Amino acid sequence: MCFRKPMLLAALLSLLLVPGWDHAGYDAEDSYYNPAESQINASTINTLTQRWSVPLRSSSPSCSGPSAPLVADGAVIATDARGVASYQASSGRRSWTFDWDDVEDSTTPSMAVASGLLLLANGDCHSASDPNGRLVALDVATGRVRWRHDLDMPVDSFVVDRGVAVISGSSESDETATVAYRVADGRQMWRKVGYLSSSSASAGRLLLTKGTTTTAVTLPSGAVLWTKPRSMYAESATPTRFLTTDGAALSLIDAASGALLWTAPGQQSKLLATDGRRVYRAVGRKVSALDIRDGRVVWTRTLATPATQPVRAGGLVYVGGPILSAASGVVVSPGIARGAQVVTGGSIYLAEAGKLTAVAPRR
Repeated sequence: MCFRKPMLLAALLSLLLVPGWDHAGYDAEDSYYNPAESQINASTINTLTQRWSVPLRSSSPSCSGPSAPLVADGAVIATDARGVASYQASSGRRSWTFDWDDVEDSTTPSMAVASGLLLLANGDCHSASDPNGRLVALDVATGRVRWRHDLDMPVDSFVVDRGVAVISGSSESDETATVAYRVADGRQMWRKVGYLSSSSASAGRLLLTKGTTTTAVTLPSGAVLWTKPRSMYAESATPTRFLTTDGAALSLIDAASGALLWTAPGQQSKLLATDGRRVYRAVGRKVSALDIRDGRVVWTRTLATPATQPVRAGGLVYVGGPILSAASGVVVSPGIARGAQVVTGGSIYLAEAGKLTAVAPRR
């Protein structure tokens, strides 16, 4: 009996310390890079077996549906046709659910976890001329609403960093604006009219565009850091640099000064990931890796089917099909299901075909 309490305590601690994935892009930078993953790698990827699989809740008609799950505090949080549900990472057992007031008129939310709260940002889907949005904070452990804002503007972008949730939006009937709220209690911290925000932050720095200019502000204050006379949208970032696109090229920008470090014409993409050494981009069936030092293409792989958002973890790149070596682009595994994949704590969690599934290397 004297050994059971320490064993039980160790088991509970292991559950509480399950590595997380608390933003859609792993972090506020939208790097889609998990540097802590070590259990799933080239030597174990072909031994994956299913740990559990549960059906996602359905409703018809509905504007909401499955997206990349989050992993936080030993839970896997997934969107579905009714709203959001939390599942135990160890077993798939459902812990709580949250339903939209009107599932027929609520889009799939963007999600992030911070300070023990699950932040959800979405809007309605039936009004093209006067869409509205909402920002809701739920207790991660219980699913109870902690605070909520019903907005008179749509949510076009969403980012959470440094204890601040930032949204921006614009429509025919609403003024263009970027608004920041304190995560802890939902209090509005600042509002910048006429500006739209990127969805990727760089160590507390955020890009805002207004016309043909781009301004970097700091979080949480919203103070202006620099302004440049060109329009840039950050698709991904590192703690010191922004990866931006303008419709014609991919560029690397110094986050502190706004200095242009390099431009790669024709390499623009909305599907980017970076590990600080290479930039992984997906366009159609083509996946490429660029050297982050100069934008030079290191390798390119053409897939049989269109690639999904690249995810980098354990020396591998997941693109919704064959799993590739991050260093060379060589196919390491034929891959698993095409759903949005989150790789953390020695497991892959994916939502696809109406199911939330966890797989892990065979032990």
